[in-house]
Amino acid sequence: MWNPDGSGRHPPVDLSTQSSSSSSALLGSIRAQREAREAHRRRQAAATTVQRVWRGRTAAAATRQDILTSLESGASVGEGARALLLLLRGRGERVRVARVLDSWTTAALASDPNGPAFRSLLMADASGFGVLLARILRFVSTNPRTETSARLLSVLETFLKPAAYADIPDRAAEVVAALGSNAWVETLSDITEALAAAKRRHALLLPVIRLVTAPSILVPLTPASPLVAPLIHTFLAVPALPSSIPLPSLTHLSATLPLFTVLLPTAAANPSLLSQGRLVGELERTYFLANLATFGITGGMLARSGTPGMDAWMAVLGTLLPTLGDGWGMWAERSVSGGASAVPLIDNDDSEEEAIVSSAPVRARLPPGVAKPLALLASPQHVGTLASHAITAGSLSHFSEFALSILGAFRGSPKWEGTLDALLDGSRGRALVKLLWREGVRGKWSNKADQWTWFSKNPNKPMLLLVTHLFSHYLLLTPDDEFFSTSNPLSLDEVLELSSTWRDLAFWGYLNGVGTDARGAGTEAERRLFTQGVVRITERNGRRKFAPDEHWVMDADLRSGFIDAVKYEDELLETGGAVKYEHGVVAGGTGGDRVAHLQQRMSWRQLANSHVSPRLGLLINLPMAVPFATRLQVFREFIRADRKRLGIRRYGPARHRVEIRRSHLAEDGFRQLNSLGSGLKNIVEITFVDKWGNQEAGIDGGGLFKEFLHKLSKEAFDTERGLWLANLRNELYPNPHSYASEPHQLAWYGFIGRLLGKALYADILVDVTFAGFFLAKWLGRQSHVDDLASLDRELYRGLIQLKNYPHPEELSLTFSVAEDEFGVAKSVDLIPGGSEIPVTAENRHEYIALVCKYKLDRQFAAQSEAFFAGLSDLIDPRWLRMFDQNELAQLLGGEEAPIDLLDLRKHTTVSGFDDERTPAMFWRVVDSFSEDQKRQLLTFVTSCSRPPLLGFAHLNPPFGVRNAGQDKSRLPTASSCANLLKLPDYKDEAMLRAKLLQAITSGAGFDMS
Repeated sequence: MWNPDGSGRHPPVDLSTQSSSSSSALLGSIRAQREAREAHRRRQAAATTVQRVWRGRTAAAATRQDILTSLESGASVGEGARALLLLLRGRGERVRVARVLDSWTTAALASDPNGPAFRSLLMADASGFGVLLARILRFVSTNPRTETSARLLSVLETFLKPAAYADIPDRAAEVVAALGSNAWVETLSDITEALAAAKRRHALLLPVIRLVTAPSILVPLTPASPLVAPLIHTFLAVPALPSSIPLPSLTHLSATLPLFTVLLPTAAANPSLLSQGRLVGELERTYFLANLATFGITGGMLARSGTPGMDAWMAVLGTLLPTLGDGWGMWAERSVSGGASAVPLIDNDDSEEEAIVSSAPVRARLPPGVAKPLALLASPQHVGTLASHAITAGSLSHFSEFALSILGAFRGSPKWEGTLDALLDGSRGRALVKLLWREGVRGKWSNKADQWTWFSKNPNKPMLLLVTHLFSHYLLLTPDDEFFSTSNPLSLDEVLELSSTWRDLAFWGYLNGVGTDARGAGTEAERRLFTQGVVRITERNGRRKFAPDEHWVMDADLRSGFIDAVKYEDELLETGGAVKYEHGVVAGGTGGDRVAHLQQRMSWRQLANSHVSPRLGLLINLPMAVPFATRLQVFREFIRADRKRLGIRRYGPARHRVEIRRSHLAEDGFRQLNSLGSGLKNIVEITFVDKWGNQEAGIDGGGLFKEFLHKLSKEAFDTERGLWLANLRNELYPNPHSYASEPHQLAWYGFIGRLLGKALYADILVDVTFAGFFLAKWLGRQSHVDDLASLDRELYRGLIQLKNYPHPEELSLTFSVAEDEFGVAKSVDLIPGGSEIPVTAENRHEYIALVCKYKLDRQFAAQSEAFFAGLSDLIDPRWLRMFDQNELAQLLGGEEAPIDLLDLRKHTTVSGFDDERTPAMFWRVVDSFSEDQKRQLLTFVTSCSRPPLLGFAHLNPPFGVRNAGQDKSRLPTASSCANLLKLPDYKDEAMLRAKLLQAITSGAGFDMS
């Protein structure tokens, strides 16, 4: 009751303001008093709880003492069982409990004419008896290494012998159900791990393992049994189980544990079991997989399991392996080899500019008993056995998921490539690829955008992914002669249809973006895989054409405004978001901040692949899906944007003025222009100086620089100068001789790279043809054995013969190559001590790869690096990677196509003639020329034998024909700097033809008039 004087139950609350200096002080005082009251109540509640627990514990201890006293004074088997059920719920008094357990179990096992005494317990309460056995086992688990524990384990075995239950099978089922519901398997798993930790192959593990299987011997297991789940997610996750138990126990376990008949099929049907119990962490799942590998692969159980067992095995592994972290396979492999325990994941992808690097967690090294079995999961024998099964049993979908899980788990490990090699091996590999193609790809995918949007929901996804991995790997390893032979598992039409599926999915992957499996869209890794497949097919097609023109192009699916969108995305990445899209969408503020933030964490390529720039990602990664004309326009737009950024006007004032002596053209050009570096992008005005030292008349509006570039390129690429060599097709590549790598020569390679960059930057065609392998380097591609054909066809043929030669030891080859410089022979080791290592059937593939790497990379390394450094001063390498090597050749020198005379005539400027008679005769004469003669005319006028890309409308300056006067004895001349033909006003067609042919074949040329 409340009293005004504060003497009631609650302490008084002072509401006056006399002692408070402010309202905040008053509120603080009230709050403090309230918190004090709450603390007082909490203390009282805690005291009450302590008292209650103490009284309960005291009462329980007293009851325990009473039960122990009762049991020690003697009790019947039934009374003793009921007492023990209560007693074994608690802890303590272990010695006394052990004594009464000994006494009771002796009495329970005593026999009379009706059998063992414990049968009466079974008949009265079989479930209670099962619970009692589980509690006895739990008592053992508290200290399993004592003599008492050993006796009790033996007693438990006796209690579960099938003979005691022969006539009461229903009671046996009740006992087993009670064991399963009372952590029987979990307790035995803890005992197993404790004993194994104390001593490997501990003697007490013999009865423990027998107790694990005793219930399943008593009552055969079914998927519904409560023992099945803990056997899967707990017992099989005991670390290094097979190597920790005695050999008799291992034999017993292998013979009696229904691994392939019950456990794995149940886990396959209920995948959630694989994330319960101990299988919640990566380490425990690793133990589980190692145990499976030992039982299934080493023990041969998998090979004997039949179709259902193999399918369940593949399903379980296919479920578990994808849940493991990055670098798991490398971790397992390094644990065997003794490498570093912290393994970063590095997965090289030769279709990417950078390696894909993920940070793997730091993991402790696995024990050998765990690590070695894990390596068997990716062994050729294991993978091959399951591949054969999938082919014969038609289990391609299950097998595909399994194989993909192996590839994912061992990504970044040498076993990743070994798995692909095993799957592609021999006739089985060809049959597998063919079946995957027929069952998972042919006729099952369309080119619509929703195929990517719902990619992860498509039931054929695993088969498509696996055949993509396999055939992409096949493309990487297989030389052209084998690819175009009958040994190819797919016909060329099938290859094209498969590549069309890859193209469609990758195309929509870039335009619509990647997602997660839950959303349905394909992932970044899947998009990259399809892109890699398309790139490898197009590289093959570039060397030997087998695809129709425009096969890769998705022109109809490119939305309008594509080029403007690409320009916007590129500027967005370059500026961190502070640009305005031409169609009115402003990327500033929050969006710009987001891009700038991404720039700090991602490379340019990663940004291009992201949602920030889908069209740019398409151009960089899958350029062949975009029409060549569109890509060429994008290339020119990039250059235009670069000029704008630098303030360069195409026809603005010159930034650099140089004098070039015609007699020292290369020397003067190198001396005055090489040091400009990227400054060569600016306008360069050329003044020629004749052999008498006089400046030639004329103002350079771009034509004189073009003439200088053409003349210098002819001189620089002359093979007599020693910087370049030519193959049998007269295609150029850097001279590999050592003198070409001297500093002065390397400076020249850099200068030539800048000149070609200037030609591309200024849209000037250069009449030069490079070897295919060298052009591939412009695109950042790795070199392959087939690229060697464009360097040394004889060596290429020899290596292909070596690849198929039955006894390479007979050839007496070593891991070295012979070189000849100026008549001096020398041997170069491909690997340390290579001249002492013979080439054999086992290592010939490595030898072939090393020869290719040396010939195509090592011997040109310095020269190529200098050249590309110069080229990149003017041309961003990513701009060039929108093209393949054949398109790059066209970009440099024009189209390798017949000259379209109608197009030339349409875009030719004719001037100075009184009437159309002479021009008409000119066109009739040119029309009668052979293709070679037309090319000679084009070279005569423009300095390049090939027509410009996309036609003569893009020739700059335009092709021109001008009246050169009435002197009909003169030959036609040309100003190639202006693309101008100076044609005397011939009135006779035969004379015009004869004079024109004489001019274009005699080397007559530049005229400054």
